[in-house]
Order: sequence, then structure tokens, then C-alpha cells
Amino acid sequence: MKNLERKKTYISVDIEAALIRGKQYIIEIGAVKWLPDGTTETFTQLIQPYKFKRLNAHIQQLTGIKTEHLLDAPSFKEAFLKFKRWCKQDYVFLTFGEFDRKVLEEELTRNYINKDCLYPMIDFQQKYMIAQGVKEQPSLGGLMEHLGLETDTQHRALADAASLLSIFKAVNGEELIRQQQTTEFVLLLTNFRMLEETYDLVISTTNCSVENGQIQVHSMVTLREELPFTVQTVERVQEDGEVQVSEKINIKPSAAAKNFLQQVADETPGKILMSRSALRSVSKILKLHQVTLPKTEVMTLTHILQKEEIVAKFNLEDETTHSYEAKILRLLNKFEHAFVDEFYKRALIEKQSLEV
Repeated sequence: MKNLERKKTYISVDIEAALIRGKQYIIEIGAVKWLPDGTTETFTQLIQPYKFKRLNAHIQQLTGIKTEHLLDAPSFKEAFLKFKRWCKQDYVFLTFGEFDRKVLEEELTRNYINKDCLYPMIDFQQKYMIAQGVKEQPSLGGLMEHLGLETDTQHRALADAASLLSIFKAVNGEELIRQQQTTEFVLLLTNFRMLEETYDLVISTTNCSVENGQIQVHSMVTLREELPFTVQTVERVQEDGEVQVSEKINIKPSAAAKNFLQQVADETPGKILMSRSALRSVSKILKLHQVTLPKTEVMTLTHILQKEEIVAKFNLEDETTHSYEAKILRLLNKFEHAFVDEFYKRALIEKQSLEV
């Protein structure tokens, strides 16, 4: 049955990869294309990694892919060009988790292939978690079971891609994506360091939006606090009777910081939360002040800017609050294209929104 309203082609894609010589190499690509007329097409391809000799036992057991299956398989470059021709044009990729995008980007970089063909690419696991308010990441099989959908063999790329598309259809994924499209983001930067007698806490938030391919800054607020702490000696008796002595640091939370963080939590829903790196770096401050951030889409400067020396420029150094905020504004302006481009890559804004 034709869907006369749907215009986009969605391609659910899954990869299987193996850790070889300390890096992830793709050994299989599987994808299902869902065309606007309701029909589907499939793609599956095994891939022989560069200088491949043997697949480790764990991957063979997990996927059912054997070493001998890969010996006659094409290289990544050959396989991906075949995949690209199959995709054609005007599509939106769907993945289940961040892993697939990360490894695909690494492989394309390693093979000197332009990465533009990967986008837009949507992490539908994250979209589903935001829509349902789920904190723990669901597995593909677990979500299939939860939704009452039949599942095929897992940990093979084509089967997992088919499962993802089944989930996408069952939960009206296109509408879910549309509801979460946004041009607004909050840049949350923190610094928490131990001094001789206090902890130096800095929390900075910059509220922005992407408009006509440019970043518009609407507000910026920075809080600086000195939190006192005490050191407590803790003794624990081991099973062998030996006494183990350790120190426990007790930091006194700040009422001002708690109110500041709570305001951030209250204003974040419906916006992208952008941090320097994974939110684990902020979790200690949040836990100390008993504030929980809502489930929302997260971007990191580490992923957007790629180079650690550039990300480090966003750190607070020995400078005044005014100087720090001025520096953040300059950096947002300097790397504006990278921030805006990430909104397109995630289909948070339509491509024409980037044209100036």
C-alpha cells in the first residue's frame, strides 16, 4: 500500500566489525531501503579487512562469520562503492546506536573516501529513548520483543538492519524524528578542580540556535563557586584481617550551583545538549547537587571538532569570567560551520536550512 504522504527514502544500516590490530574494521554491511512507495530493497556484503589473516574466535561465534568467508570478499573500498551505488540519492540513514556511524566514518577516513555520503544519519536508538524517557539503552532484540515484533538471526548485519526498520515502522519513526527536530542547543561547559582548601567549580551555559546556516547566541551565563571540603580517614578490615586505610573527600554542595543546574535541566527539554565530552564528566557535579538532566539528544565537542587541541581551547584557564565568555563566543564563531554541519548530519534541520 502506497504512503502518499511520505517522500523520504529511509535506509536502515547495520555493520559487523572486528577488532584487528587495535582498530575496528568492518567485516559486513547490511541494509534495508524503504522507498516512499512502501517497497523495500536489501543489500548485504561481506568485507575483507586490510591485511586480513584470521578472524578472532569471539567474533566468529557471535556472528557466525568464519575466516574463510572473508578470504574471497572484496576490500572495504570496493564494497562501499558498491553500497553507495545501491543507495543512490536522497536518503536518510538509520542506525541503532552510535557505533555504526563512528566505525563507518573511521573506515571512510582510512580509505580516503569523502564522508558526505553518510549523511544525514540518525541514531534511532537515541530518538526512541528520548521519546519514551528511557534511561538505559535497550538492545535491538529486547526492543523487538517489547514491541511484539518477530526477529531473525541477530548479530548479522542484514538481519539487524531489518529489525531496525521493523521498529522504525512500528513506532512511527518518521513522526518521532520530526517531533525531535530542533534548531536550539545549550552548550554546557564545566570545570571542577581541587585546590588546597576548596574545589573550584565553574559552570557555563550558552543558549544558541542555528538560523540560516549561522549560530545565533541568545544568552550566556557563568557561575563560579568555591566549594569547601573535608578529608575523612576510612578504615576497612579485609578478610585476611589486614586493615586498609583510605581517604574519603566530602565536598559541600552549593545552593547557588544547585539552582543553576536545576534551571539548566528545566530549560533543556526540546533542545540539544552540547558538552565538551561525554556527560560522565558532568555527572559528579550533578550527583553532588542532586540534579538530574532530562533525556535529550547529546552532542560533544570531541566528536564535532575531532581534534583534542581544538576542544581544549574551550577549557577555562586562569582568566576572568568576562574573558572566558568572550573566548567561547569567538570559538563558536570560528568553528560555526562544524556545529551547523552536525545539525544537518543528524537531520535535525533540513539541508536547505544550511544554504546561505
